[in-house]
Amino acid sequence: MLDSDWKYTETVQKRVRTIKVDFENRRVDVFDLELGVSLNFNADQAIDLGKVKRAKIYVATVKIYKAEFTEHLERQMIESALGNSERLKQVQAFKESGAKPTRFDLIKLEH
Repeated sequence: MLDSDWKYTETVQKRVRTIKVDFENRRVDVFDLELGVSLNFNADQAIDLGKVKRAKIYVATVKIYKAEFTEHLERQMIESALGNSERLKQVQAFKESGAKPTRFDLIKLEH
């Protein structure tokens, strides 16, 4: 997880379709069916990632956090996105827009 001063904003439920499950880093890439965008969730230890199926629709309960876009956080985001051109473009878009980075912590996943 990226090191920064993340501030909790809200807990929401989202209808998502899974794209990829990263067991090693405990991350789940999803497509948000309501917003029409791809998101990356940090999976809570209580979630059994072995039961998460690719391309399946779930209702995800997610805690949302925001942080200031500091040089330190930018460096960490770039390092974590190396090898993924889409994520590198997102980091650049954050920097140019002045938006605050958002972190999504997946705490529950239901069919």
